[in-house]
Amino acid sequence: MKMQIELEKADVKSFYVYAKKSCPRRSLEATALVKYLVANGLLTASKPKEADLIFIYTCGGFSKNEASSLFTIKKAVDMHGSQVIVTGCLPKIIPDKLKVFPNITIISPDEMAKLDSLINAKIPYSTFSRISTVSGIHDLYNDKRLTRLKQNIITNGKLKTGSTYVKKTLLHKSNTVFMDQSFYRLEIAKGCLGNCSYCAIKLAMPKFHSYPPSEIIENFRNGLNAGYKNFALIAGDIGCYGVDIDTNLPKLLEELFKVKGDYKVALVDFNVRWLEKNYLEFLEVLKSNSEKILKVIMPIQSGSDKILKLMNRHYEIDNVKRCIVDLKKNIPEIFIETHIMVGFPGETEDDFSMSIQLVKEIQFSRVHVYTYEERPGTLALSLSEKVPREQIDRRVKILQRETKTRDGN
Repeated sequence: MKMQIELEKADVKSFYVYAKKSCPRRSLEATALVKYLVANGLLTASKPKEADLIFIYTCGGFSKNEASSLFTIKKAVDMHGSQVIVTGCLPKIIPDKLKVFPNITIISPDEMAKLDSLINAKIPYSTFSRISTVSGIHDLYNDKRLTRLKQNIITNGKLKTGSTYVKKTLLHKSNTVFMDQSFYRLEIAKGCLGNCSYCAIKLAMPKFHSYPPSEIIENFRNGLNAGYKNFALIAGDIGCYGVDIDTNLPKLLEELFKVKGDYKVALVDFNVRWLEKNYLEFLEVLKSNSEKILKVIMPIQSGSDKILKLMNRHYEIDNVKRCIVDLKKNIPEIFIETHIMVGFPGETEDDFSMSIQLVKEIQFSRVHVYTYEERPGTLALSLSEKVPREQIDRRVKILQRETKTRDGN
């Protein structure tokens, strides 16, 4: 296996790119790669086995995404003849698990400029660093479905049924992604200033840095000129935008909303510690432009201060409640989405009941319930008082019943 070393130069003519379609950041990076390769004369292969280069943007946020990433690498390696290049999260999160794959090249996402020499690029990779729409990539394989299908319908490498539908729709669960084409993604920063004890993605993030407001506004205007009406602000945590360049998110929003046009903006992955810190500024700008706010996604994770402290979330739940209640009072129509994690180490029945109380009090527009998972390299691995799986599953069902949303999800 080649790991972060000089790539083999070859007469490469075609490529195929995999990425997790639901990851807003990696899917943009993968799309930038597609545009870079096409601009330098390479062709998109219709099938992975026909590609000279297969790129895989791995995902390590959850164990199921890790499994899909590893299975996709295995499929690519088994095809032979193609040079397999692995990037994304897993090289930083589980490097040892990648050592089992022969003849793959690993490149960190921040070292993709190495490709310039591989393909003799006339237009450098750095030219394509800012992409705002997703297209041309292929979703990672669904390893569990494939395994099940192999057990049920495949014998000696042949399908038991001749159904083309089964082969194309179920077996090859990796379709070209043209996702969220109604959204224009404004990436306002790279990285995250948080250090959540359960998060492995942080290990694969670059050092936090905010993009200049002028660049963001220019990109925003480009989206408007292209006909987009829905925009999503993207970063590891948009809430900490500007900390490194002497500004903040409310000031950016104020400048953004000065741009005339028919549009709405979604605030994605907004740690509520920054809502609390800059609440009056947020309230003013959101209230003054409420008709332009599509939704705000604020992952709170728990209703228990004890659990939040163990998670390294850096806020107290009463302060968060006070801000959100006041925000909803001033902007009754605002759509607020949150995430709640169940089963974090040390979570007692009382802690869990506080999460239930949180969602009852706030009446979020949408609540996503997540199960705690132990991920490599995280601080939570060292915590004692693990919650038994049966208790976690029971709590998830209870919370899901309590979080039926107004829009029926």
